[in-house]
Amino acid sequence: MGGAINTLAFPAPNLPRQFYEDELKTRPDLVWLETVNKERIPACHVRGGSSGKTLLYSHGNAEDLGLHLEYIDSLAHFTGADVFSYEYVGYSLSKLQGCQPSEAACLRSIDAAWRYLVDMQKIPPQQIIIFGRSIGSGPSVDLASRKEVEGSQHSPLNAAGVVLQSPLESGARAVLGHVTSFLGYHLDIFRNYEKIDKITSPVAIMP
Repeated sequence: MGGAINTLAFPAPNLPRQFYEDELKTRPDLVWLETVNKERIPACHVRGGSSGKTLLYSHGNAEDLGLHLEYIDSLAHFTGADVFSYEYVGYSLSKLQGCQPSEAACLRSIDAAWRYLVDMQKIPPQQIIIFGRSIGSGPSVDLASRKEVEGSQHSPLNAAGVVLQSPLESGARAVLGHVTSFLGYHLDIFRNYEKIDKITSPVAIMP
């Protein structure tokens, strides 16, 4: 069951290397992050301008950073916010390096993004909105519900807000519904329903 949930949860796109060479590596706003496990993942820091806010964006499961560049550009334009969209370990350029996606890998990825924004770029947590779509609600809820991030001096509990678009209750519930066995519970991933009450920032949920 755990393998089935992971297979359905992380259907990373399988695109040729040249796509990422053309679409992603040519971006002037491309930056590289490093997780606590020394995995290198790409991210794009799109400058939107006027609002003074930064959206920390976690993408959905059947897409990757290279496939939603137009979306994050539009998001920055229409919101007036900066958009920082990072990649999950095991997706796009990270996948081409031989890395595999998992719940733990996604959490390492968003932690690396948080450290980049608040510790390297010196953006106050009070100016960061944590935004997750679909499976991206998993790392977003996890981050926003924690007091600490390894290697960071700043708590995600102080974030300006959280936006969840089409969020999951959990990986297993998305696949199996609410009728999950005891065994299924222990194999479940992204149990958002257990963490969301720990978030102290305002939360907005979108369909």
